[in-house]
Amino acid sequence: MKALFYSIGSTFLDRGYHSCFLFLFFALVSCPLVGQVLQKKTVVREDYPLWHYMDAEAISDDGNWISYRNFYDATDSLFVKHRRSAKLYSFAKGKDGAFIANHFVCQTPDSIVHIVSLKNGVERKLRNVKAFTVSKPFIVASEYSKTGYLLSVYTLDGVLLRTDTDVESFSVSPDSKFIAVAVKRENAYQELLINMQDIKKQKIIAESEKRGPFLNPSWSEDSKAIAFMNYNDKESNLFYYNLAEKKLLTFSTNDLAFPKTMNLVSSRKLKISKNNKRVFFNIKQRKELDIVRKESDVQVWNAADKNIYPRHIVTEGYSKNPKQAMWEPDTDRFLQITDSIQPYGAFPDNESFALTFNPQDYEPQSKSVPDKDVYIKDLDTGQSSLMLRRHVGGEFNLLVSRNGKYISYFKEGHWYVYDVAQGTHTIISSNLPYSLSVQSLTEKDENGYGNPGWTAEGECLLYDQFDIWKVQSDGSNPVRLTKGREQGIVFRIVAQSKEQTQTIADRIFTNAEFDLNSSLLLSARAVDYSFNGFYLLKPGKGTTKICYVNKSVTGIMKSERGDYAWVEEDVDQPRRIMVGKVGGKSTSVVESNMHHEKFNWTKLQMITYKNLKGESLKGLLFYPSDYDKNKRYPMIVHIYEKQSYQRHSYVNPTMINEDGFNISNLTTKGYFVLLPDITYEVGTVGFSALECVEAAVKEVKNLSLIDDAKIGLIGHSFGGNETDFIITQSNLFACAVAGAATTNYLSSYLSVAQILGIPNFYKMEYGQARMKLSPYENMEWYLKNSPVIHATNVNTPLLSWTGLKDPQVEPRQSFEFYMALRRLGKTHIMLAYPNEGHGMEKKENAIDLTTKIEKWFDHYLKGMKAPIWK
Repeated sequence: MKALFYSIGSTFLDRGYHSCFLFLFFALVSCPLVGQVLQKKTVVREDYPLWHYMDAEAISDDGNWISYRNFYDATDSLFVKHRRSAKLYSFAKGKDGAFIANHFVCQTPDSIVHIVSLKNGVERKLRNVKAFTVSKPFIVASEYSKTGYLLSVYTLDGVLLRTDTDVESFSVSPDSKFIAVAVKRENAYQELLINMQDIKKQKIIAESEKRGPFLNPSWSEDSKAIAFMNYNDKESNLFYYNLAEKKLLTFSTNDLAFPKTMNLVSSRKLKISKNNKRVFFNIKQRKELDIVRKESDVQVWNAADKNIYPRHIVTEGYSKNPKQAMWEPDTDRFLQITDSIQPYGAFPDNESFALTFNPQDYEPQSKSVPDKDVYIKDLDTGQSSLMLRRHVGGEFNLLVSRNGKYISYFKEGHWYVYDVAQGTHTIISSNLPYSLSVQSLTEKDENGYGNPGWTAEGECLLYDQFDIWKVQSDGSNPVRLTKGREQGIVFRIVAQSKEQTQTIADRIFTNAEFDLNSSLLLSARAVDYSFNGFYLLKPGKGTTKICYVNKSVTGIMKSERGDYAWVEEDVDQPRRIMVGKVGGKSTSVVESNMHHEKFNWTKLQMITYKNLKGESLKGLLFYPSDYDKNKRYPMIVHIYEKQSYQRHSYVNPTMINEDGFNISNLTTKGYFVLLPDITYEVGTVGFSALECVEAAVKEVKNLSLIDDAKIGLIGHSFGGNETDFIITQSNLFACAVAGAATTNYLSSYLSVAQILGIPNFYKMEYGQARMKLSPYENMEWYLKNSPVIHATNVNTPLLSWTGLKDPQVEPRQSFEFYMALRRLGKTHIMLAYPNEGHGMEKKENAIDLTTKIEKWFDHYLKGMKAPIWK
């Protein structure tokens, strides 16, 4: 089979230096020292600290400045750079950076807020700052003092305009005209309203001597009202202040309508409805009513219970989780929206109704996201009615339109719309010519490619595999807005505002809203992840390219002037920030890891191969950085489902790897590294992995690049499971490494998923194991895919590792395989890390694991001395 080759890096003549070639040629011949200087070095471990990871953060309104962050192993720094000049500002561990009115503002860990004028370069510093908010044209800062916190207001030139002492909390209005400030005054608490247009003026809008401090000031979207609260074990209160009417209204938890078993949740934000008529908040069962369980208590595991014991004690029948409630200040009406019967729910922006559900409706069952009955609750009447029975799928399969008129949901391959006013269900995707279903992991549940939102005119936007469609709410007149299918490009909308962003509250998503009379920003990628970029969808004009390159392209930012900035990278090109305009040329503004050019680096070759079904697959073959065509090299194969999407990823060499694997470490040490794609059949995942991996390795062998007897295998999590299974069926590999691996499908099925506190059924039936059925319906599948059952066949030296507090894969799974291999006298070492989870979180453990894995490969694939670990 033919391998597709992608050259990594340009040759000397490719770089446009033809005119000076002869001069440099003679210079190199006559001056050996110069030749030595130009010679590239091989990366060694001592060089690793040179590398950093860069990410873009913001672009200034005029498009002239970019802020970005460099992350090193031990620290990070925030930078601000001019696009066209050498001007550069740096802030060690800076955070909360923001451009405002030709200034840049950020804070450093020494509690200093830095204000830099980007016009004249003057920097001013505000000291002892706990937190700050940028609000044109002011900076509002909470500052440390000996007696408590101060609130200070500064100009962007650092001029102090006002200071308030003993501040408990504050919030700036959305229109930046007011600050609500909670303060303590001797024995009383006050809520102040400061007028930013006349900074010395203030108004006391609430005062209390006994109720405790005022908390969580929250503004209405139009800045015409503010809500806040105070909290007390005996009595808590909500407050609502109307700025125009200068009227304060109060609601107490001692009100007859308020449930006596509940209290306000002081840690949750308040929300004022768009029409300023309602305040939404959270309530919770009073602490003294919570069930107190001791470690010595007998645990009751009743098979008939809705939840198993670990999950049950978290919720206690949903008595412990916060509930949503509503208060109408003008009428003093209180309504509890969710309760222990319907514990989850949320409402759209028009706040006329709420969707509620109980995830226990169909328990016990075997899914991670259970089927559920969905109710619609009228917030005017408080009445609930069933909208959907046994709705299948995750949260993205059910979305409320922002205006509250429609609810979209995915079912049996189609998108439906529920018209709230009419109470009707309509299939809206039946007239689309292409499938809208994403292929399921297990062929049990279906998920749609997506429903990003609605237009302002009430049209629903849908995704197929490639394109964006506009459909009327009754399913009529579908219009394809992009032409990605013809070009092999997948187009998706990139949110550029709050309105264009889907939001989630209590497991219910509210959909985005788009104005098709304005341009939409789109991400674009080739189906095989070769080309990536961004386009602009203009009204009536189709798509126009911003960038679309044979590299990885991530993140995009737009200036008010219309400049776009994004991050590019490739296997041999460290991340860099590019800036360009729609339809124009782009230029590099910031380059990371400039020292990269001094070192030998890997090159990437795409290989193609077929599994036994004849399915064409791809693999990424990374060359040793100092590759010599006259040598044969050892190779390490890393496995985990499909990995070809990583074809443009630049990997920094480092010893701090949570799974101990790093491509650049290995290629600079003289290894080929292969990342093959794997596809699966339900019930035979182990054998699917075996045939795909063997086919990929065979293809590499045909290239005559590697030492066929020196091939290693490594995988983590599901890749670890695949690794353990493959070495029970094949002697292809000289050694193997498996991390956090499931090795016994039956015992894993009968375990508890610690991360969710539910039975592990879902992972085996619906997840990567792809069993589809329980072992009691098909025991053969569970046994034949379990590495521990076939342990007697293992002839490959294995290094395995596990975190003893892994919440995703029980450490017991690694121990079972260890015990089997020990009893059978196989070559095996297991590393068990105390207080670590699914990967290494502690730096020292990440370094230790990476070191041990590389020494394991060095011994078996390079013949180095066997490591001795005690």
